[in-house]
Amino acid sequence: MRALGLLCPTSSSLATASSSCTCTCIYGDHCWSSALEFSSLESQLSHPLLYPRPAAAPCYPVNAPSGNCSALAQVWGDGNWHSDQPGAMEASNFETYMFKNRTIDACFLNTTLGIPCNQGSVPIIGVNATNPEDVQAAVQFAVQHELKLVVKNTGYACVTRF
Repeated sequence: MRALGLLCPTSSSLATASSSCTCTCIYGDHCWSSALEFSSLESQLSHPLLYPRPAAAPCYPVNAPSGNCSALAQVWGDGNWHSDQPGAMEASNFETYMFKNRTIDACFLNTTLGIPCNQGSVPIIGVNATNPEDVQAAVQFAVQHELKLVVKNTGYACVTRF
């Protein structure tokens, strides 16, 4: 799966914490695209929009996991599995976001750390781009709405600013 993450995964408070995240419009801001605008984008695509979650999210909440954490632990080291997950990067440290004060926003497989599962650097909306028209629609939408575009190719992501 090749996914285009259309949105900066962080809130506006994170954007001010790091100059590396300088999206003009970020999730939670007043300029954030409406459900109708995303619906319009989705109507141009060959697949529904993706709503990626961090790869370890099925292990949370710790007291009542939403998925089978034991099964997840068994495939965690499999690069092909990570490649097929829209919210997973080849190395899970790329899914984390570190603030200047060195606190981390992430979702770790090791739930004994006591850290809640947060979105980290995983985009919150994405496109499963399987043809040139999907790529064109996603790029045009990102440009029109002043969003950061993240291109995931196998397990790695490349960030492009417009």
